[in-house]
Amino acid sequence: MATRTQKGAALSVAAIAIATPFVMLWEGYAPVARHEAVDPPGVITWCFGRTNYDDPTVRAGTRFTKDECAAMLPATLEKYAVQVRGCVPQWDGLPDSVKAALTSFTYNLGAGTVCRSSAVKLVNAGNIKAACQAMMLYTRANGQVLRGLINRRTAERNLCLKGV
Repeated sequence: MATRTQKGAALSVAAIAIATPFVMLWEGYAPVARHEAVDPPGVITWCFGRTNYDDPTVRAGTRFTKDECAAMLPATLEKYAVQVRGCVPQWDGLPDSVKAALTSFTYNLGAGTVCRSSAVKLVNAGNIKAACQAMMLYTRANGQVLRGLINRRTAERNLCLKGV
């Protein structure tokens, strides 16, 4: 018999199909693994926002083709969808666009931050519109508001609201 996580993974296929090109757009393609100034010390980023949290074996300087990166992303996003699903009991009943937005949000911030966020608290309270809006509170990196994060959160909020 399939576990709740396995069922959730299968139910996330449409959300991952929505989230994949969305994340590719917002993360951008980085062919060489390297430390980004906006990332915490020791974090290496490559492809479409993958980090050494996703694969600790990758070292700075490792090269990836765009096709390799595109092939890795859906499975990586699925892992993040499963993680956020763990703190959103009604995940299975959410519209795919809301799941896709939450998956992108989680991929960018990490499951721990998202699961403690006001956005998830509002989803769990049944207030999806307010949850979508609450994503706009997460526009800082290293304590500074970043225009790129404002733009991304606006796009995530708009994607989230499509399903409500």
